[in-house]
Amino acid sequence: MTRLTVLALVFTLASQADTLRLRDGSTVTGDFLGGTAEDIRFSVDGQIQHFARSNVVEIVFRNGAPDVPAANSEPDWVVRGPDYTDAPFLRGASGYIPLEREVATPARAGGMYGMGGTVYRVQGARSPVRVRQGDRIVFVVRLSRGDARQFQLFRLDSRMGYRQTQSSMGGMPAGLPLTINRVGDSVYEITPARPLNPGEYAVSPANSNESYCFGVDY
Repeated sequence: MTRLTVLALVFTLASQADTLRLRDGSTVTGDFLGGTAEDIRFSVDGQIQHFARSNVVEIVFRNGAPDVPAANSEPDWVVRGPDYTDAPFLRGASGYIPLEREVATPARAGGMYGMGGTVYRVQGARSPVRVRQGDRIVFVVRLSRGDARQFQLFRLDSRMGYRQTQSSMGGMPAGLPLTINRVGDSVYEITPARPLNPGEYAVSPANSNESYCFGVDY
């Protein structure tokens, strides 16, 4: 294999990776694994690395499956997407339903000697936006930039006066699995990969503290 061919192969593989651009001007290529209000997780050469969000300028996602339009015959209003960009909406029978928008704040969970892991809290013990367990839950977002894979779905524990992510000593718990399909120009459907149990939930983009909340009832 010639040197030119090897270089072309390396360039092709690198172009298929996600890219993290840092404030010092450097970049990191790998696979985006998720993030919290403080931490971005990246897999680099098979190793999980953590980057402080304050040091991250931008995440550029590789072109992949979410950029391939789904083979379906969606109605025009679905293909056009919501009027507002970069915010997920629930897809209703004939339109979009706004989710409850809150800003999550980090807090220390309980535990022995107050040394529990970090959790993220939003105000109110229960979201006013409700769906039923048997409903087909689909979120639709129209993006102005970035990639739909930046959105994560979290289960929230309901407490007196607030909801919070489930505690994990290793940091933020992993988001619930999602399926992402492109349905229009920069318009994506985001669907839970498995049925959601009754409780409180939030959809949150990796690059923001914004939390779009809803609840599931029996």
